[in-house]
Amino acid sequence: MSKKKKIIIATGGTGGHIFPARSLAQALAKDDFDVTIFSDKNYKKYVQKGDIFKFKIIASSQLKRSVSALLNAVFLISFGILKTFFLILLKKPEVIIAFGGYATFPTLISAVILRRKIILHEQNSHFGKVNRIFARFAKIIATSFEETDAILKEFKNKTKYVGNPVREEILKLNKKRYKYPNFNLEYKSKNNLGYNLVLASDFEEIKKIKEEYFNILVIGGSGGAKIFSDILPKAFFNLRDEIKNKINIVQQCRSDLLEETFNQYKHFNLNITIRGFFRDIEKQIENAHLIIARSGSSSIAEFSVAKKPMILIPFAKSADNHQEKNANYVQESGGAVVIKENDFSIQNLTQLIEKLIDNPEILKRMSKDVAKIANLKATENLVKLVKNL
Repeated sequence: MSKKKKIIIATGGTGGHIFPARSLAQALAKDDFDVTIFSDKNYKKYVQKGDIFKFKIIASSQLKRSVSALLNAVFLISFGILKTFFLILLKKPEVIIAFGGYATFPTLISAVILRRKIILHEQNSHFGKVNRIFARFAKIIATSFEETDAILKEFKNKTKYVGNPVREEILKLNKKRYKYPNFNLEYKSKNNLGYNLVLASDFEEIKKIKEEYFNILVIGGSGGAKIFSDILPKAFFNLRDEIKNKINIVQQCRSDLLEETFNQYKHFNLNITIRGFFRDIEKQIENAHLIIARSGSSSIAEFSVAKKPMILIPFAKSADNHQEKNANYVQESGGAVVIKENDFSIQNLTQLIEKLIDNPEILKRMSKDVAKIANLKATENLVKLVKNL
């Protein structure tokens, strides 16, 4: 019986890095590879009972300006390098795949010292800082976009477009047709007595009618997007009453803002489900008729696969302005409307939401257009690269 080949996957500690890394880990583990994910402590909340791969927490930190914070960061990074050095010596992986983010730095330093084969995966349309540092040491640079900024010409020959790996449960949503809710359902009694008579046996039918809402999913990313908590409740409250009564809002929010944000919605008497983290996010994406979100590329990849129209608000302080570049790519496809942070106002958002809900044909067209940029074979493509290497 042949011994399983070992793979290490290094990933940053945000969902945008972790979700594609987990998708690859799951696919490789199913293909009989021995897979271990290296990430920082943030990875713990993404662990699931059914995982068929291992993980190790690796100390790391961003470099900060204050002396004390800088010294602490240097200590954590040094400790992370020592730990990954010995783990790589012990495991002897065939390949190390890194998904960007500062948490991958210790693993990649050790991989270079120990001369292991490296694949870098870039999720965004702009080549990330850590990936740029290690590009010359990589055998392959895999990209999520066909055109990725800031990759030097000397590395073009080892750059391969594969797409951004998406979780299996999200991939399944691609088979579902976008369906605009029917607000015009009318209850008809099963008897014909000339007036509305509600029988006990008819209660289930009435319940189904009442559940026909326009579902809006709000995803603030790992940071929860405080600007969403500030603006969105008021923007929804400003909608015309006939629209306001039709919408159901599901919002992912920063933990420290949960109570404050919920109370705003409650005060405005809006239908709201709000959490810091959704473990059933695939179900929330499936139910959504419109998604309001930041424009991290992993989120965009999942929403595109699920064929969901989007309103995207790029994080203005994202490194190298990569979120705006990601968002513009989707807008050019016709699948999203982009609002810059400076223009993200109560009035602008209210007007846009009313326009979209009033015009189902726009949302249906956006769904068809965004489906065209969805890459359904990204995980498969990356698995092939790993095997070939």
